[in-house]
Amino acid sequence: MDETPGSVRYATWWSACDEIINPDRSVLLTGAVNTQTTCLSHSQLYQSSAVYAQVRDLIHR
Repeated sequence: MDETPGSVRYATWWSACDEIINPDRSVLLTGAVNTQTTCLSHSQLYQSSAVYAQVRDLIHR
């Protein structure tokens, strides 16, 4: 099964400390840029300036 169909670039960010997504690594997509962050809770993922910069940089490639 193709988890990343088409010409769209796919990316995920995940943390081993995410208390919502379990198991943590279930967020990974074959064919995507899968980035493990530092120990961040689920809501900290979208509040992190480091994650923001990584997303911004991916979009601007």
